[in-house]
Amino acid sequence: MGFSERFPRWITGVLAIAQIVITAAIVGLELGSSYIDLGHGTIWAGYWCSIVFFYTFLIMLFITFCCRGRCYAFYVLILNILSGLLACVLIYFDQLFMNDLCKCYLGDKLCCAVRGIPSLTSNYSGILDDCTNAVNQGTISTRVCPSVPYDKLPLVKAQLAFAVGMLVTCGLYVVLFIFACFGVCFGHG
Repeated sequence: MGFSERFPRWITGVLAIAQIVITAAIVGLELGSSYIDLGHGTIWAGYWCSIVFFYTFLIMLFITFCCRGRCYAFYVLILNILSGLLACVLIYFDQLFMNDLCKCYLGDKLCCAVRGIPSLTSNYSGILDDCTNAVNQGTISTRVCPSVPYDKLPLVKAQLAFAVGMLVTCGLYVVLFIFACFGVCFGHG
């Protein structure tokens, strides 16, 4: 029995569909989090990790329906390992921001000025004046997080759960590939 017979098409299809759903959820939660507050409690890891997640599930769908050889499956193995590592990065940052929603990597001036999307359209000139006064008075460090964005916490927790889900699907693919390489049969006689 060859590699393609030991490498079940339906399992890679299920994992790819799960990764599509998880990636969409991660991007959607990152969008919601960014809407609430652009600068605090985020490093936009959901966006940049999802680029690799997207490519991974796209290629996994490709091998599900087309190329079933070992070299293609090995390429997807590398992508799943990379996606798994990025899921760990996303888990790290989500856990970090759950413990400190005011964490901001943009520097004091930008952290003071950059807030949620609604503040950009309603009273942004007032925010800039407040930050400028704080810079002039030397008290900018007290203005970097004027209000803790507690509304982000459920979104960050949900994104953490989906990042764990991505890590699990990537791990399952790695196990599936190893079983297929060592000739472990999945219900074939």
